[in-house]
Amino acid sequence: MSELMKQTPEYRDDLEVRRQAVMDSLTEAFAQGYLDMDSYELRADKASAATLPALLDELLLDLPPALQKSAGMGQSVQYNSAPRYTNTALSGTQRMNTACVMGDKHFAGNWLQSDKVTSFTLMGSTKLDLTAVDLPPGPTSIEIYTLMGDTQITVPSSLPVRFNVTGIMADTRLDKQVNQQIRGAAAWVEVSGFVMMGEVRVKSV
Repeated sequence: MSELMKQTPEYRDDLEVRRQAVMDSLTEAFAQGYLDMDSYELRADKASAATLPALLDELLLDLPPALQKSAGMGQSVQYNSAPRYTNTALSGTQRMNTACVMGDKHFAGNWLQSDKVTSFTLMGSTKLDLTAVDLPPGPTSIEIYTLMGDTQITVPSSLPVRFNVTGIMADTRLDKQVNQQIRGAAAWVEVSGFVMMGEVRVKSV
């Protein structure tokens, strides 16, 4: 979507209508016990900052269908972006390998080239940001091997994560805000691997 289109009054009006509908659904989800206070506040902040209707819709993907419907999900929106999790070209492709030795490596934007990734970090720092990635449907496998360093994976709040990383004298952490409900999900991430004398963390934004 062009930046010029985002500045039109029609786009801004549509976005504000959708934003308010999503906020109403989040409030109802909190009132019904589907969200705790931390999750509600986090999603409300994201709704306030969202610049695309699709980003608003992502905040409701794991909530009951009735709450999604009340916010207008599934309805045609003139300026909505293309659906995510439909990059079938990545499915079954050759594994993507990354390495970071005594330095820093940061992957951001639409960087993913396969549904299978291996990340090796030695005495350095690797960041894998999935918030702007076009994921394939189904699982995306990320294998982490970190020695005396740290690896951080950032996911959007709607993207479920299955986490199975073994640590020795290390910190392996899946933040409590990360969605772990993969049942019925269109796409999810499976994080596995090994860390020694370092840290592996998955966080949600």
